[in-house]
Order: sequence, then structure tokens, then C-alpha cells
Amino acid sequence: MKSLKIALLGYGKMGKEIEKAALGRNHSIIAVIDKEQDWHKEESRLAQADAAIDFSTPSAAPGNIGRCFDLHIPIVVGTTGWDKEMPAIRERCLAEGQSLFTASNFSIGVYIFMAAARFLSTKMATQTAYRARIEEIHHVHKLDKPSGTAITLARNVLECDSRYKDWRLAEGNANPSHEGRQPVPGQAGRIPLPGTADGILPILSLREGETVGTHRLFFESDIDSIELAHTAKSRRGFAWGAVMAAEWLPGKTGCFGMQDLLGY
Repeated sequence: MKSLKIALLGYGKMGKEIEKAALGRNHSIIAVIDKEQDWHKEESRLAQADAAIDFSTPSAAPGNIGRCFDLHIPIVVGTTGWDKEMPAIRERCLAEGQSLFTASNFSIGVYIFMAAARFLSTKMATQTAYRARIEEIHHVHKLDKPSGTAITLARNVLECDSRYKDWRLAEGNANPSHEGRQPVPGQAGRIPLPGTADGILPILSLREGETVGTHRLFFESDIDSIELAHTAKSRRGFAWGAVMAAEWLPGKTGCFGMQDLLGY
């Protein structure tokens, strides 16, 4: 495996975890950009990068991508919450032959979870007694609601179950038990759950302490509840996935995601 020169865009908790993962795979970090003034300070070193990895903020990510395009640096982006900018960025990427890898979540386990969610949603599409809902829990510092992973999960459900036409951020709080803050089976707490006739898939977003990330897909009826869940134990899985994407991206042009890296 070729040793890469990597630029980090964003140096918060994820940026530091990615640095550890990259160094652990014999790559080097040649530039760290965490503030606007860093672009000028690191400009000469940034130009030498084989790839950039962005875990910054929703407001900064589109500009960071544009600057990497200006320098023709392949860029891996794990920042979420900037979906409205994606069509223009994708258009530029394809028109100029740039290299962009984006994912709402870089955990391999999450993509196995997504595959299981698609299978379950397909089976549940014919079970009209059940209503689907999604719950996601992250740390209090996360800016976007719902999480990008929750939106990706919702899109998977919508593709597999034609009863749902769109998702909606739910209001209120879950009714957690003391073990794992899991909603009481058969109850929805204070989450407004539209019927499938409304065509709306509700997503409840909770922000608690330093929670790394939990995503749950529920199918509930009056008699029972089915739950599929993924819980991240640390940020390490996200970091390793982002570094793997940076290793895979150089030499390719276009817009890519985890399905391209993993093959499913």
C-alpha cells in the first residue's frame, strides 16, 4: 500500500482520530486546516497532498471541497448537513474530472446495518399493521438534525416501502427505559407517529452527553415491536473507514460513496 500525504480539514475529535488512524497505516499528515487563516499558512504544503479528509462543519465543508477542487486534490468528506450544496458540487466534480468521496457514515458496520434495513423494510412493506419510525442519538456537539446517517436510513426505507413518500423530523422526546434509553415496546412516547396513510416516516433526533452514535429502525404494531439497531462504541470505526476511502480514491475521477468502496 502506498504511503499517502494527507491533509486534514477540521481538527476536532474526529480529525484527531483520523490522524491516529492515518499514522497507524503509515501515512503522513502534511497539513491541518482548522480555521480560515490556516488556508494561507498551509497553502504550500496542502498543494503536495495526495488526498484531503474533511470532518469540519456543515457551513465550512462546501468551501473546503471547492478549494480542494481548485488544487485538484482528491477529497473525502464525512461532514454532513450540507445536502443543498451537493447538486452544484457534483456538477462541478463531473465537469472538471475531480475526485470526491462522500458518506454520511464511514463505519463498515453501518453499511451492513443499512443492508439489513433494506431487507427488513422490503418484508415489512406488505405488513400493513406495522408503522416504521427511526431514532438517532448523538453527542450534544453535533450540529445537524437529523444525522446524515438517519437520513440515509430513511431513504433506504422509502425506496423499499412505497407506503412512505417522505421523512419528517419528529417533535418531542422518546419515552426511554433506564437501560439504553430504549423506547418502551408498543409505545411511542411523545413522538407523533403518522399512519402510513400520511406517507410520512418520522425521525426522532436526540442529543445526549458524548454519545458517539446510535441509530434504530422500529416497526411497531399494536401487538409487538421489531427493532434493528447499530451503536458505535467509539469514533475509531469512522476514522478507519475515512482513511480507507482516502487510500482508495486517488487516481479516480467522479463522485463516490461507501457502496463503491465496499461493493454493496
